[in-house]
Amino acid sequence: MVTVKVNETKWRIPERVTISEWIDIQTWDVTNEAHWPYVINAISGIPVEEFIDAPEDSMQMFMGFVISATNRRTLKHQPDFNSLNFGEFVDLDCYMALGVEKHIEQILEVMKVDTPWADEALAVIEQFIKWRNTIYKQYKSLFGLEDKDFMDHEPSDEAYDPREVSRGWYQVIVDLAGEDVLKMDRIAEEPLQKILTFLQIKKERAQATANEARKIRNKQR
Repeated sequence: MVTVKVNETKWRIPERVTISEWIDIQTWDVTNEAHWPYVINAISGIPVEEFIDAPEDSMQMFMGFVISATNRRTLKHQPDFNSLNFGEFVDLDCYMALGVEKHIEQILEVMKVDTPWADEALAVIEQFIKWRNTIYKQYKSLFGLEDKDFMDHEPSDEAYDPREVSRGWYQVIVDLAGEDVLKMDRIAEEPLQKILTFLQIKKERAQATANEARKIRNKQR
C-alpha cells in the first residue's frame, strides 16, 4: 500500500486493483484530467470532493500510482487453451469483440479462472489473445485472412459492429447443426481443431468446385 496525504488526511492507495475496481476505472477517460478524481476514487475510495482545487502535480502523482496498478500483470496460472471446445472458443471470441471491459467476468468464467485481481485476470486474457492469433494464423484461409492482417497497423476508420462476430459464429453453428436446434449444443461441445479443420476442408472443396464451374463456363463462351 502507498500512503498519500490529501488535505491533511492520509489515504492508502493499493498497489494492485481488483477486477471490479478495474471495471469501474474503464468507465472513465484517463486522458481527461477532469475524470482523474473519479478514477482515483475507483481505486482508493478517496472522496471526489477531496480533490477540489488540488495541485496539478499531486493529481499527476496520484494518477501515476493508478496507471502503475492497472498496468500491472501477474501470470499466476496459465490455462490450457488447447482444451477449449468449439463453443467455448466462440464464446470467448464474441466476448472479446464486444469488449473485455464489459465482459471480463464472463471471459474468466469460460476460462475457468478464479481470481479477484485484475493483474492476474488480464495477464491470462493477454495470453489467450496471443494463442487465439496462432489459431487464426493456422486457419487464415478459412477466416479469409492474409499475413498483413497480423501486422501492427492503425485501426480502420470503417464502421465496425462487434455484434457481427456473434452473428457470424451463430450462423456457422446453425449450418453445422443442419438447422436443427437440438444439435447445436452437440456442435458447440466438439473439439475446436476438429471443427475448424472440417470447416477449412469444406471451404476448400467449395472453392475448388466454384473454380471448376468457372472454367467450364469460360470454355463455353
